Amino acid sequence: MTDEIIRDEAGYLAKVQKAIHEKLDEIEVSMDKNKQLVINQKKYLWGNIYEMDLQEIASNREDISRDIDDQNSMFKTKRLLEKLLDNTYFGRIDFVYEGESDENAEKIYIGLGGFSPKSSIGQLVYDWRAPISSLYYDYEKGPASYEAPAGDIAGKIILKRQFKIRKGIMEYAFDGSIKIDDDILQRELSQNGSVKMRNIVSTIQREQNLIVRDKDTKIMVVQGVAGSGKTSIALHRIAYLLYKNRKNINSSNIIIISPNAVFSDYISNILPELGEENICEMKFDELAHKELKGLGTLEG
Repeated sequence: MTDEIIRDEAGYLAKVQKAIHEKLDEIEVSMDKNKQLVINQKKYLWGNIYEMDLQEIASNREDISRDIDDQNSMFKTKRLLEKLLDNTYFGRIDFVYEGESDENAEKIYIGLGGFSPKSSIGQLVYDWRAPISSLYYDYEKGPASYEAPAGDIAGKIILKRQFKIRKGIMEYAFDGSIKIDDDILQRELSQNGSVKMRNIVSTIQREQNLIVRDKDTKIMVVQGVAGSGKTSIALHRIAYLLYKNRKNINSSNIIIISPNAVFSDYISNILPELGEENICEMKFDELAHKELKGLGTLEG
């Protein structure tokens, strides 16, 4: 990779991080204002509650509840942006839509979460779960397509690039095909010295991506030998389903049946890393106790 390309990529990274810092500053100001607003609303409610009728009390409580929800939403966005400052994105593809020339290729940077500071600027980073991001996992350079809400979008990939950004610093960047270079993959895997499982969004392979994004299978069974990544892919699928069906489901609608508390702790990092809340969890013995309780005991 030439020095000019490296400078261009470093320039884009600096642009994105500057925009993230600016957005974080905006959120901090908004959160401070909103926090004070909630405090004032509560003071007003309890200072005047005996002079209000039931409708006024209900209306004030709804206002407070709505502002608290706004505060929680801003906090969640703030937490995601702080993660993006550390690991801003891990991949880029240049996609030429069918009928367009290569000069009009769209540069698509892909990360743990999406980031668009202003509608006039456009999307600086795409969430790895976005429809267009599937191109990164499913195709090499050449003809490609992805399924959008409006239908299949066809075109071609003319560039595919991978990055490692840690603590806001680009450690390396290289052009490559869909098959991740063995040295890079081994380097990533060797860094997983934590006692907790890590996300694998930057190293998901095509076959794994098909499982994560499957929309037609109601009951899915993933088979594999020990250590083949079944649990990790299942958790990434949960994150994808929560992203895609955000209006219909949330973390409270999903449960993991785990073998023991050690396993539960081991996987507890994944969904928060991916920008989602941890989901409900129940151990096998707890499930058995719940389902079999009241059936009595067998006499020998």
